[in-house]
Amino acid sequence: MVEQLLHDPLSGDFSLVFAIKSFVALFVIVDAIGIVPIYMSLLSNYTDEDKRAMVRMAVRIAAMVLLVMTLIGNLVFRFLGVEIFSFKIAGGIVLLIISIEMLFGRRTRMGFSDVLDSDKEDIAVMPMAVPLLTGPGAITTGIILFEEAGVPINKLALMVNILLVFLVSYQIFKRLDLVYKVLGRVGTKVATRIMGLMLAAISVQFIISGIADAITSGIIG
Repeated sequence: MVEQLLHDPLSGDFSLVFAIKSFVALFVIVDAIGIVPIYMSLLSNYTDEDKRAMVRMAVRIAAMVLLVMTLIGNLVFRFLGVEIFSFKIAGGIVLLIISIEMLFGRRTRMGFSDVLDSDKEDIAVMPMAVPLLTGPGAITTGIILFEEAGVPINKLALMVNILLVFLVSYQIFKRLDLVYKVLGRVGTKVATRIMGLMLAAISVQFIISGIADAITSGIIG
């Protein structure tokens, strides 16, 4: 029974390995813990009620965007004539760059000083939902994992994992002050570094998988 759950996701049945891998990959790339200080800065001028409403809106929008892009991303690439192994390699490189930025504390963020006076809805949509929660890295991860899922049961598991990741992220954001107090500035940095290392390993695996698929297809070799 255990061996059946741990097999290759392309073999036709549910893969526990894929389910765990997809959850970890998505949780790491969304990086809710690393976003806590940024959210605190963005929401500092609002009431507690406004903060909760904006967080709810941001998480819902981010989840919806990632679900849609994960589902239709491969169709878009097929329409454009882009092979999925090319996207795996390119996506792996992008994720590797993001992981290196996380590891060295240089993760690229847009400037926020010009949006603090915007409407609450505008801030919840951008930058809180996109690109902070669902950015290029998350979309890339979702699309690649959807292709790797293979059978419908694993694709369904991926969709469930997307919802679970944002549910966990929402619980973290509901307790922004507490999380930041517990972790502190140093603790937040340490958590981000650890997740960056995990993302680096996942991104390298994407690159290797893409190269292997390219060799199998005859493009390389």
